[in-house]
Amino acid sequence: MICVFDVESVPDVEQIAAKMNLESKNNLEICQIAFKEQLEKSGSEFLPIFWHKIVAISSVICDDYGNFIKVGNFGKQGGEKEILEDFLGFINRKEPRLVSFNGRGFDIPVIMLRAMKYNLCAFGYYESENAAKTKSKWKNYRMRYSEKWHTDLLDSLGHFGSVRNLNLDGVCKMLGIVGKYDVSGSDVYRLYYQDNDIDKINQYCQSDVLNTYWVYLKYAILKGELSIEDYAGILEKWSENLPKDMEYSKNFMQNIKQELAGLDIL
Repeated sequence: MICVFDVESVPDVEQIAAKMNLESKNNLEICQIAFKEQLEKSGSEFLPIFWHKIVAISSVICDDYGNFIKVGNFGKQGGEKEILEDFLGFINRKEPRLVSFNGRGFDIPVIMLRAMKYNLCAFGYYESENAAKTKSKWKNYRMRYSEKWHTDLLDSLGHFGSVRNLNLDGVCKMLGIVGKYDVSGSDVYRLYYQDNDIDKINQYCQSDVLNTYWVYLKYAILKGELSIEDYAGILEKWSENLPKDMEYSKNFMQNIKQELAGLDIL
């Protein structure tokens, strides 16, 4: 089983307000002040990961051959603790192969830090020696240079740091994949603190894992692990099983149709 996953986060306004004496400000003001100070300090608005609060973890679940099974969210009806409990419980029980885009650089570190806040256990992720599960010192979730348990596409496509300016949207647009079409990561804090639109955040996060899943399929073709004929079959099954009532549905259905029409299959 393969789990393609992605995290959406917002500034942890309680922590930030306490640290910066901003208790009199509203949540949006706290975020904006923190972004401004971080930009002045580092040249980027991206906050330290201990100031990130997780509001969504989405995933595409597929079989070991890449066949699409479903897309959805962990802990969909709960808060951060419930989201983390659901995700880590899944990892502990099922121990799927993970696929991400910058999962090692952001998603996994913030997941594990926030899990510590709630005293949650992630033994399935940290286990490194288990012959029955083909885990070893050199092949486990935390081994950066092995794709056996976790394929971080940013690492793989960027040749483990040789290229540093890759991003998911740019890669998707180059490949003819949907990419960003409505919401971007910088919009999430407003959707959460201003609009309280968790459903839109969840759908945006799902669209990101669908994009990541598609990049992963093309990477499998590149490595010789997936034939064009099998790829076409996966796309057809994906188009049948993709939810039809989401904001992203039309865009992905159109792109899948275009991709199938352009494949060179004898």
